[in-house]
Amino acid sequence: MTLLDLCAYLGLAATGAAGINLLLGLLISLRYSPVRYWPHRQINLFALHQWTAYATVVLLLSHPAVLLFLDKPHFRLFDILLPIQSPLQPWINVAGAGAMYLLLLVFITSLLRSRIGRPLWRKLHYLVFPAAILLFIHSILTDPDLKDGHPDLLDGGKVFVEILILVCFAAIVIRVRMRGKGLRPASSASAR
Repeated sequence: MTLLDLCAYLGLAATGAAGINLLLGLLISLRYSPVRYWPHRQINLFALHQWTAYATVVLLLSHPAVLLFLDKPHFRLFDILLPIQSPLQPWINVAGAGAMYLLLLVFITSLLRSRIGRPLWRKLHYLVFPAAILLFIHSILTDPDLKDGHPDLLDGGKVFVEILILVCFAAIVIRVRMRGKGLRPASSASAR
């Protein structure tokens, strides 16, 4: 496995972890109960959401860090932090960096939620949606071989990301349609 392969796999893993984290967050926002619904087991969705967030952040930070060790093309630290002049695909890399910065902002503010207050935290937490769009754009349009900038959209990694995009989009549409309802059990007062 080359460094370029490692970078691509870390990027795919980061995208997968971010997608799973987004889906878990949507379930939490719906008040989904894994005891009441499938799989009828006691699962702490909030803890799982936190751990996938940690995994996403580690993968997001290690993905571009691998680029620093490539000989060709040569990436500088500046090209990683602000990729407007990166050796290849600068605007696609800007989308990836934007997604990373937005997700880091959401992650850090989640750690500081009790200090900044729930209303502000909640508004900042909605930044995951534009971050997901930028992450998916970067994941789909990046040439994993760093050659000509023309990715193969039927490559296994790209198909994985495309399926993840469809699943996340469907989940977001369902969540928006269920706004205000969620999956809360009907209270005894409303049953009368």
